[in-house]
Amino acid sequence: MEKEFFVEAVEHPELGEVYRFFELDAVSGEEVAVDPFDSGLVSRYQEPAPELFHITSKRGADATGFYRGERFIVQKGSKFAATTSPKCPKRYLRFREELLLAGKFAPLGKQYLVLEDIEFDSPLLAMGVAIGGWAKGAHDWKKI
Repeated sequence: MEKEFFVEAVEHPELGEVYRFFELDAVSGEEVAVDPFDSGLVSRYQEPAPELFHITSKRGADATGFYRGERFIVQKGSKFAATTSPKCPKRYLRFREELLLAGKFAPLGKQYLVLEDIEFDSPLLAMGVAIGGWAKGAHDWKKI
């Protein structure tokens, strides 16, 4: 026997219009309040797990990231190299300084600990900032 569900719109003084979900009990004919997610009326949106990439360097970088659309995200908990190479591009140095001043990463021994996910325009930029030096290309991010 197929279940019958009903939705009732209720005006809440603070939240505005809210909805209550009911299932009709076939035996008693009563309406029983149900959770729309548990009953199957509404399914929760679950974003698929991103494909992860990883990079390490001799100076101490140990970072994990993933693509979100056209952007590359370095995950919270990653570690950036605390030192930079003498020929590190100035834009990488500026970006590292901006991130440090914004509190996005903090010194941790001979590394910088990433305190929140950081968005980059490209995986090449993310790698250069993470390793503190020239980046050869996005191919250096290895799939996990």
